[in-house]
Amino acid sequence: MWTLTLDTATPYLSLGLFRGEEGLGRVVRVERRHEEVLFGLLDETLEALRARREEIGALVLGEGPGSYTGLRIALAAGEGVALALGARVYGVSSLLAAAWPYLEEGKPLTPLFTARNRLYYGATYVKEGGRPRVLLPPKKMRAEEIPPGSQLLDAPPDPRALYELLPFAREGVEPLYL
Repeated sequence: MWTLTLDTATPYLSLGLFRGEEGLGRVVRVERRHEEVLFGLLDETLEALRARREEIGALVLGEGPGSYTGLRIALAAGEGVALALGARVYGVSSLLAAAWPYLEEGKPLTPLFTARNRLYYGATYVKEGGRPRVLLPPKKMRAEEIPPGSQLLDAPPDPRALYELLPFAREGVEPLYL
C-alpha cells in the first residue's frame, strides 16, 4: 500500500508517494497554480515509481495554515482521491511538515510562512523522544510577535515529512484558516 502526501498551503506544491523506505517526494514552486499542476505531477510520480492509483491506501494532507484557496485545493483533491479509492485520510500541520526535517531533539524551532499584510503564520515545535511537541500552536503574528530562538522562514512543507508524521497524525482533516 502506498501513502500519498499532499500540501498546497504555500506557493509550493508538495506531493509524495511513499511505502516504507521506498518513495519519491516532489516540491515545485507553482505560486497560485496548484490545481493546474497537481494531477500531472501525481501521474509523473506514480509512473516514476511504477505504482498505480489503486495501490494508494492512505493520504496525508497538509492542513495549513496558509492560503485559503491553496488549502482547499489539497483537501478537495485529497478527499476526492480517497473517496474514489476507499483510502484513509490523515491531517498534519503544514508548519510542522516544513519544520520536521530540521527539528533536532530538544531544540525548539519556529517555522514561519509569510502571510499577507506583513504578517506571518507561525508555530513553535520541539522533538522529544522522536515525537513532535507543540510549544506554541499555529497562529497569525506580526514580526515583533515572532518568538526568539531558531526560526525557519518560508520552507515548503516536506513530502517525506508528511509521511514520517503519519504516526502522529489524526484521522480526518481540519483545515486551519487563520
